[in-house]
Amino acid sequence: MHNITAADLADIFQQLSNSLAQYEGNYAALEQRLHSLEREARDRQAILDRFAIISEADTRGIITYANSKFCEVSGYSLEELVGKPHNIIRHPDMPKAAFKDLWDTIKAGKIWQGEVKNRRKDGSAYWVLATVGPLLDAEGYPYRYISIRVDITKQKELEEKLRSERDILAKDLMDNLELAHLIQTALLPQTGSDESSFSTGIPYFTIWRPLQIVSGDFFWSHEDRGRLLIFLGDSVGHGMAGGLIATLFLQELRHQVIDKGIWAPERLAEELDQKMGYLFRRKLPLPVTIDGTILLIDQNRMKLSYIALRGKGFLSRKGELIPLERYPFSFGDFLGSAAYEHSLVLMPGDRIYLYSDGISDQQNPEGKKFGTKRIENLITELSTLPFSLQRERVESVLREWQGDKPQADDILFLGIEIPAK
Repeated sequence: MHNITAADLADIFQQLSNSLAQYEGNYAALEQRLHSLEREARDRQAILDRFAIISEADTRGIITYANSKFCEVSGYSLEELVGKPHNIIRHPDMPKAAFKDLWDTIKAGKIWQGEVKNRRKDGSAYWVLATVGPLLDAEGYPYRYISIRVDITKQKELEEKLRSERDILAKDLMDNLELAHLIQTALLPQTGSDESSFSTGIPYFTIWRPLQIVSGDFFWSHEDRGRLLIFLGDSVGHGMAGGLIATLFLQELRHQVIDKGIWAPERLAEELDQKMGYLFRRKLPLPVTIDGTILLIDQNRMKLSYIALRGKGFLSRKGELIPLERYPFSFGDFLGSAAYEHSLVLMPGDRIYLYSDGISDQQNPEGKKFGTKRIENLITELSTLPFSLQRERVESVLREWQGDKPQADDILFLGIEIPAK
């Protein structure tokens, strides 16, 4: 057996002393680090508590923890919250389906987020953006739920205020549009399909569908001593802007025909084009134009005179379609170009159809446009039908084509039948 000498004992004590000193140093460092982490955790929690509403609940939804922000916003004390079900703050306006979705999500081990309307202790409401998620055990099953919320009540109140102001503006706009619609319809001939529509006894029908209550598509007629003058126009734009342009144009058209006695389509087109240019060309950066057709039907002479500036139309005679020739410029931009009126001898039973591009541009639910070819086919089909049934047929075709697709533009379609003298 080896005897331990005094030197051995001294060496052992020295080693123990060194180890103890090292331990004390490590312990002090660890203790300092622990204090630092605790201080950092307190600071983080203080910042989080100032910003977020935090709570924890067990798997039954019973509150096990609530931070100071939760107490502050809800109006409940910590003692009143802990041990109570989370629906203590549920607002009756919140649908049950929203909470079912929440529970289905977090029970599946996923995180749920959404806006929630809650109720304070005093009964008042507040809104939060809530994020709720589970803590999972080793087997992946939730054993506790944590909810972190941000108070968005002021934001929701601002949204409601903006919504209310928007509703007021929308109503004001709608009231003005309705008034503009009444003014515009007062300027237009009455739509109809019976033979009393024009005082000359010429039967006609119109389909007029404004996109936004007031239309940029419009028509006008005037009759005197067996002559019937008709204008069908499609102005730039739609809604209030299109309606304003159409109304100004109608006023000038009425002045030229009724006050100045201009009936010839060619001369009338020149006057209207000049007035459009005078009104708009020098004052606006973009040209304001109107596509349209002027028809003059002389029943005494059975003669049709017309001029079409990008106006679209056909004369149908015994199943044959005769396109109405048109010029590639509009009222308001041809200024000085040559545009001449055309004449055709009319026969009893002839039918004339004018329309705006709102029909050809209308899409079906698959996104395909109606197009010019389908319009020609439709007008060809109309030649086989009694005139009294044609309006209903056109509306049916357009309705079936459009389906649930929104209307794309103002729509105007005019049909006229030349009766026997």
